[in-house]
Amino acid sequence: MAAKRGMLALALAVVLPIAGLTGCASDKATPGASSAAAAKAAPARVFGVATDPWKVDDWAAAVGENPTMVMEFEAWSRDRTIDNHFEELRRNGVQTFMLTWEPWTTVSAAEGKEAQYAEQPEFSNAAIAAGKKDAYIRAFAESIAKSGLRVYVRFGHEMNGDWYPWSRDPANYVAAWRRMVDIFREAGADNARFVFSVNPSLFEPLATWEATVRRYWPGDEYVDLLGSTMINFGGKKEYTVGEFVERFERARQLFGKKLIITEMNTAAQGRVKWLVDLRTWLATTGASWVEGVVLSQAESRGAAQLGNKVGNLSWNVTTDPETQPVIRGIIKDCQAAPAA
Repeated sequence: MAAKRGMLALALAVVLPIAGLTGCASDKATPGASSAAAAKAAPARVFGVATDPWKVDDWAAAVGENPTMVMEFEAWSRDRTIDNHFEELRRNGVQTFMLTWEPWTTVSAAEGKEAQYAEQPEFSNAAIAAGKKDAYIRAFAESIAKSGLRVYVRFGHEMNGDWYPWSRDPANYVAAWRRMVDIFREAGADNARFVFSVNPSLFEPLATWEATVRRYWPGDEYVDLLGSTMINFGGKKEYTVGEFVERFERARQLFGKKLIITEMNTAAQGRVKWLVDLRTWLATTGASWVEGVVLSQAESRGAAQLGNKVGNLSWNVTTDPETQPVIRGIIKDCQAAPAA
């Protein structure tokens, strides 16, 4: 278990060196720099929520503030496009969407990590790299191109772990990623931004984590943004905001890109203070390279498999008046402070 520290003190202590570093690590130009400005511009830091587009109104009514982005998980085995989801988002006035795009047939968390990690030949990196899923990718790219939304494409997330099949064979992961991006470009999907979304793996030494992540990197010209999960599971996986920040900053130093927190949540015990610490850090100039944050309170695979070794993640902000003011504050801060 990570040593427990004073959260706010550590978070603020981490901010000071970060503020000094941000001027040194320049953010590299993103792919599609010649794309339409409206599709690529980031008028403000986005705040997203993982939910069904048809439940956005209910979420906003319960929490007291509107999210500016919706995130959904989409398994490739569904073999569809989601034009009706885009239509519903437009109806709700949501202009930004994150697609967590999972190349597999979904495996129940109850089946265990080994079952999740088992190879699925139809959706393997090698199959994608060889062009066997081109028609599906192209159909989705064309759908996104005409969606009227700004879409973050989070393909094959947490690839540096050992709990998803796309973590197998890093070389073909890179080839699959590049093929996907090339197809999107051919389809004219200039409103898509490609997010290389890692797991921070705070249980690993930094050097081990760095070496693993580098093996999957598709290259500067194929990535718009870095992404990272930020889930404080509690229990044996209790981590402060400051500990996550240290790894986020290292990712930025490695790859020179801005970052979006693609799944954020925390265990029920100490949740208010943890979220306050997150808000405090996000409000500093040292976090100006963070383009957004997504609150994801969907059922966690990790929590389900670790059981009583971790804390309780079953709480939800929609029914929790203690955390609602903090989340409202984060949303308002995001709307008021454009990402640098």
